[in-house]
Amino acid sequence: GAASATGGRGAASATGDYGAASATGNYGAASATGDRGAASATGDYGAASATGDYGAASATGDRGAASATGKEGVAASLGIAGKAKGALGCWLVLAEWEAQDDSWHRTDVKCGLVDGDTIKPDTYYTLLDGKFVELKDD
Repeated sequence: GAASATGGRGAASATGDYGAASATGNYGAASATGDRGAASATGDYGAASATGDYGAASATGDRGAASATGKEGVAASLGIAGKAKGALGCWLVLAEWEAQDDSWHRTDVKCGLVDGDTIKPDTYYTLLDGKFVELKDD
């Protein structure tokens, strides 16, 4: 299945296996709950969630949040001040940005495994000074 929400504050959900959900407006939410699903939130403050096994959640807008809770999922948050979390065995991908000459530039992108020690499960992280930093308020 496929679901798409293109306006601001929209929601898209794909619940079957191999589904895709996309929310392109600001404050949108996309959720893929079946195995091998993909959820993408491209607007600012968007949230993407992949809950099935081997799923992928991507938040590319600024201050976006991505989460992967199924087996071997991937949560990627690539916008400014993004955050990501995952279950044990999932992968997180985060980007770091800095302001230069009145614009923003990506300075780093890192990938890490939620192993339970270095990166805790079900805990949001952001990238700061090239390192995964736990966000305590979430």
